[in-house]
Amino acid sequence: MGHLKITCVEKNILLNQPFEFSIPVEYTEYDGLTQQELYDKVHGQDVIIVSDLTVDEHVLKHNPNLKLVALCSTGFDHIDIDLLKSKNIKVCNIRGYAGDAVAEHAFLLMINLIKNFSSQRQAVQTGQWSASKTSFYLAAPMFELKGKTLVIVGKGEIGLALAEKAKAFGMVVIFSERKQATTCRQGYMPFNEAMAQADILSLHCELNEHTFHLIDDDVLSRLKKGCILINVGRGTLMNDQDVINALHQNRLGGLGVDVLDVEPPPQQHPLLTIQHPNVLVTAHIAWNTHEAQHRLFNILQENINSNITGVDKNLL
Repeated sequence: MGHLKITCVEKNILLNQPFEFSIPVEYTEYDGLTQQELYDKVHGQDVIIVSDLTVDEHVLKHNPNLKLVALCSTGFDHIDIDLLKSKNIKVCNIRGYAGDAVAEHAFLLMINLIKNFSSQRQAVQTGQWSASKTSFYLAAPMFELKGKTLVIVGKGEIGLALAEKAKAFGMVVIFSERKQATTCRQGYMPFNEAMAQADILSLHCELNEHTFHLIDDDVLSRLKKGCILINVGRGTLMNDQDVINALHQNRLGGLGVDVLDVEPPPQQHPLLTIQHPNVLVTAHIAWNTHEAQHRLFNILQENINSNITGVDKNLL
């Protein structure tokens, strides 16, 4: 096999270390291209390493010999898998690298929200505790995780890791069946029944045509008053306006998200400007622990080396 041409178009999301390829290659990398720059600059490649950008017909026109698209992510909702397969182009993704990292982040949001931690911290910072006539100052009600029911949508690596952590805290864990399911698999509870049980609802399912805006006003109306919603999956699993309405109407007790429907978001994004004391938003970082970054890089490198030498690895 001769020198393959490989280009990484979003190296800025990866560890700052070089790839070690198993065969001679002609390698190019960019810190982070825009979609238009991908069209303009990346031509004649055999392998493209990509994270958030889209490999579409326009990219394929400039790369007629493309053999492999190596994703730097688990999610692939931004990739037209059928198009690439129709051109006999392999697509591989990253699996099994951030289950505990993302589950820990979901748990972090959960425990902060059930304690109304932002309000408690603000009370200290603004001097409310100092002005108190008692030795303590409770800024907002706090609750315990023990005995609460956690409903998880999605029973993959992350959902299972979160369940393990929740059970260690004495929580009751329920896995919800798919919303559209006509039968219920063993180990799951029917969707509507599960929603009605939730003290905390955490989303860990794949984004597709069936789960887009999975959480809407109808679902929110089925939740217990005061339920906490966690989303570390994909932003568009929720209808933002319906969620905001539920928060303002005190139907939801709190919201913790690590993902938004537009990323990076505009400064005036409604979930960044909402006036509510128990909303936490982080910047799509749940996956990005030091340990997970190393696992991601190693899996990506192995994916590329395996697939370019004819051994199928993590193909979609």
